[in-house]
Amino acid sequence: MRRLVHPLTGATYEWADDGLGPVQVTDRQGVTGRFDRDGRRIAGELVSVDPEMCRWIASGGPTAGGAAGRSRRFETPETTS
Repeated sequence: MRRLVHPLTGATYEWADDGLGPVQVTDRQGVTGRFDRDGRRIAGELVSVDPEMCRWIASGGPTAGGAAGRSRRFETPETTS
């Protein structure tokens, strides 16, 4: 799973591959929401996110690949284990 932590807000942005919305965001208080690649809300209690972070997460598609998917900024299973 691709994951990034926002450097200012501390919210976690991660790829969600269940078809509901590509980006799941969890803020520091544990409030979650689903968003599309442009940061538009799809579901959840969280209403505002950084759209650029959503684009970073969604840019790699369902499987890691391409230039954004190979970014060293992403936490992946290989980097967290």
